[in-house]
Amino acid sequence: MVDRRLGRGLDFFLSGGRQSTPANPAQAPTREESVSKAGGDDVMMLELSKLAPSPFQPRKHIDEAELQTLAESIRASGILQPILARRVDDRFEIVAGERRWRAAKLAGLSQAPVLVRAITDQESAVFGLVENLQREDLNAIEKAQGFQLLMSKLSATQEEVAKKVGFERSTVANFLRLLDLPEPIQAHVSRGTLSMGHARTLLALPDAETMVRSAEECIRQGWSVRALEAQVKAAQEASMGAPSTSAPAAAANAKSKGRPVWLNEVEESLRDNLSTPVQVRYSAKRSKIVIECAGRAEFERVLDRLKNA
Repeated sequence: MVDRRLGRGLDFFLSGGRQSTPANPAQAPTREESVSKAGGDDVMMLELSKLAPSPFQPRKHIDEAELQTLAESIRASGILQPILARRVDDRFEIVAGERRWRAAKLAGLSQAPVLVRAITDQESAVFGLVENLQREDLNAIEKAQGFQLLMSKLSATQEEVAKKVGFERSTVANFLRLLDLPEPIQAHVSRGTLSMGHARTLLALPDAETMVRSAEECIRQGWSVRALEAQVKAAQEASMGAPSTSAPAAAANAKSKGRPVWLNEVEESLRDNLSTPVQVRYSAKRSKIVIECAGRAEFERVLDRLKNA
């Protein structure tokens, strides 16, 4: 299974009699040469200029502060894990390790240890996505785009992609649904001004204009996911001609009675992790967590997730 082997990170690619590379960049070879073997593949010292990012890289933004921190570490200790790359014509395309490549350039290095392996487009897409998913480097929209790319490259179903990356099919489906959102809302999710829980709630609204308007009001008012759900429910009832409080009033009611912010965050975290509606009812004497499941299959999926947590 691809996902099991990738679960070990790059250790899988480097297994098979690997030899450590020099820790101090000053001790590294000054010319391009093979410095060790890893499973029959060469670990080469390559010029950074000969490396290029992968077109299958799902991460669109790399935090500058994180890069600077990594660059400082590289200056002090060198690159401890080779960059994984593949040959594409006369250049080397990065499969895993783009952050190390960028940080090495910031650190002033001219070369880096690179494990060169024959890897297909499909494998490159899988490796790049899984590496980032395991390190939680991607925002929700980048994950959704990565899953969509995998489905396209592998001509695979949601279930097949889920097995490749070690996720539940329902989790992959929930991420992919985010791509149905209008671009302005996807941008908010990418920036972190709206959570995935907010975004999934907005999908229940009837059209893009209403979604965008509700998202902007949510950000202005600082609504929790629970409060936004109240707004959406009120909007749905209003569209059906049912008597209801106004959307802002419903959202305000959801925030009333002193419900702690941390409790909303716990509830939202459980929803995202279990991929199903969750309600948390808390009191000093007795508390309750209510998990909704649509049918036996959904119940067993949630039960397995809880057992393995």
